[in-house]
Amino acid sequence: MTTLAGSSLSILALWLARPWVVGLYQAQSALFVDYYYVLIPLMVFTVFFAVFDTYARLLYDPVTGTLLQQLVQRILILLTGVVYWLGWVTFPQFVGLWLLAFLLPLVLMVYSVAQDKSLFFNRRFISVSPELRRNIFRYSALTLTTALSTQIIWTIDKAMLSTSKGLDDTGVYSTASYFASVIALPATALYKVSGTLIAESWKANDMNNIMTIYRKSCLNQLIAGCLVFVGVAANLPTVFAILPAGYESGYYVILWLGLSKLIDMATGVNGVILSTSRYYAYDSVFFVLLIFVTILANKLLIPLYGMNGAAIGAVLATFLYNFARTVLVGLKFGLQPFTWRNAAVLVLAALIWFVAELVPHHAGSWWILGIDVALRSAAIGGLFLGGIYVFNLSPDATELLNGGWSRIKKIVS
Repeated sequence: MTTLAGSSLSILALWLARPWVVGLYQAQSALFVDYYYVLIPLMVFTVFFAVFDTYARLLYDPVTGTLLQQLVQRILILLTGVVYWLGWVTFPQFVGLWLLAFLLPLVLMVYSVAQDKSLFFNRRFISVSPELRRNIFRYSALTLTTALSTQIIWTIDKAMLSTSKGLDDTGVYSTASYFASVIALPATALYKVSGTLIAESWKANDMNNIMTIYRKSCLNQLIAGCLVFVGVAANLPTVFAILPAGYESGYYVILWLGLSKLIDMATGVNGVILSTSRYYAYDSVFFVLLIFVTILANKLLIPLYGMNGAAIGAVLATFLYNFARTVLVGLKFGLQPFTWRNAAVLVLAALIWFVAELVPHHAGSWWILGIDVALRSAAIGGLFLGGIYVFNLSPDATELLNGGWSRIKKIVS
């Protein structure tokens, strides 16, 4: 009922705001104005997916929502773009298929919850004490503030870029952001799982376990992020040879946005530690401050550097935000997760990226380009993971690689 009420208020707000949006975007982004009301089903699908994903996480199922949102949805959006690029559908049909890419994960998410026999429609009223009610309202208000701040941060750069430079740059920037978001995929599931584990550790006052999770998250997320970042960065020239002309202007946007994701991953679960501790209000304050930092950075940098300015602003805001959270966690709880291994991973990734850029990129048919991407990616993966293993930079990664090698030997023999 709360979600329905909130969605209804949001729909009303979108309807009332249309005249203001038309006046603001008509000149630079007329196409956005034409499809303004597409925001309504998009908002509904996104909100209800978030509700059922959160419910599934509370039932100790963080994987389903992550796969549907980070993998299935992105594949559907990619297929939708390919179908339109091939000329098989008109633009209005493309918009409909694009919306379907958000609806289908929602349907599958609801089905998954129902399959677990956790979908109930009966109403049960639970009596709570006045003090607990106040705490629930306070925590809910702060959580809502954080959620709204997150959505604003995710979209403010595109909105400001669209207003300043138009839809062409915004389209390239949005596509580049999808490449960058691939780098953060390994961290998404970890954030969802770690919230429950850290909350249980707080309940048991097990600071050693929190420290272990924190340190491992910083190191292993950095390893995964560096591997994907270098793989994406080294293959960009070949990828741009496949994409339509014009997208190559997003080269540095992908690198900057990828760096912002890498910074976020390298600082691990600092936000989860804060949000599950008695200092959870600080995280909401940091998010609100991040909005102002992002707006100020974009205001200064977009007129100077266009879409690259928006990407640089994202890196600056992400660094300051995670720096503040890491410092606060260190001051309040005495937790410092970084060791020499973190620095060694960065050096190893930089060296492999440098070597990969020395190898010339091949031009030609799609088959040649595909082979180039496959061989380059395999070489990067082999060198990077080999370096992690040889220097034992991560005991967890070493154990995982040993286990994988054992399974391969069993299959071969």
